[in-house]
Amino acid sequence: MKRRILAVLLVALFAAMPAWAAEKFAVGSKTFAEQLVLGKMGVAIMKDLGYQVDDKVPLGGTAILRQALASNQIQGYFEYTGTAATVFFKEKRSFPTPEATYDFVKETDAKNGLAWLARLPLNNTYCLMMRAADAEKHGIRSISDLSALVEKDPAALKLGVTPEFLVRPDGLPKLRTTYSLKLDAKKVVQMEPGLIYLALRDGSLDIGIGFSTDGRIKAYNLLALEDDKIMFPSYNAAFVVRKEVLDKNPAMAEPFAKLAKVLDDAAITELNFEVAEKKQDPAAVAEAFLKKHSIIR
Repeated sequence: MKRRILAVLLVALFAAMPAWAAEKFAVGSKTFAEQLVLGKMGVAIMKDLGYQVDDKVPLGGTAILRQALASNQIQGYFEYTGTAATVFFKEKRSFPTPEATYDFVKETDAKNGLAWLARLPLNNTYCLMMRAADAEKHGIRSISDLSALVEKDPAALKLGVTPEFLVRPDGLPKLRTTYSLKLDAKKVVQMEPGLIYLALRDGSLDIGIGFSTDGRIKAYNLLALEDDKIMFPSYNAAFVVRKEVLDKNPAMAEPFAKLAKVLDDAAITELNFEVAEKKQDPAAVAEAFLKKHSIIR
């Protein structure tokens, strides 16, 4: 009798569960600190929604993440609007506002069966960095100022870039043409993102490519040079999912909409600093922030 009652209760329990609760949802991310934080936020939110989450944070670079999402190996990850516009869709025009960039990539990806959820206010655009003391010494505040200095002696300064930035259409090739940056090719070295900050701090690099929301810029007394020709597009993050998953559960967009109200440049910079510099666990940092703002239970 007890077994029969238990069986009935289990049937009722599973019948009451939402259709997606038994589904697996794989979350991926790129490999740098901010993506680890965002990726773990995606993992925590999807678990809170009741999904069986396959945590694939981190998974790899931009191309790997995009292919994994397109082929349904993962069902969601945080991507940046500027990356989608310039790398995925090869868009050469400039957009007047961050909203316009977001609208473009959202509409374009809808045709690919992918849905962009709420646009986060954080704008993790690329930046060129120098030690603040060196920039002050040479009177450099902008990338145009740097270009003028480099023109006098193309071999005087060493630039560190990520392997991805070296070939991206919105990376070094565009930087060279937009600013007529005549840096000696032998003075351009490829490094992993985290090593660039350390190399700048320790003096083995003079210039480095970085991310504007990285807390190490302030911690290491670096200066992000002004992009005075507005070369870099807006890089607002958004959680991108397969459309069929969102269609089954439209309510999954709600916690990401809440996140978009609180995760601005200042907030993500602090979280990035905790992970990259203080060596805090990205999952713990992400979950603490989400609980603080009542985004997850």
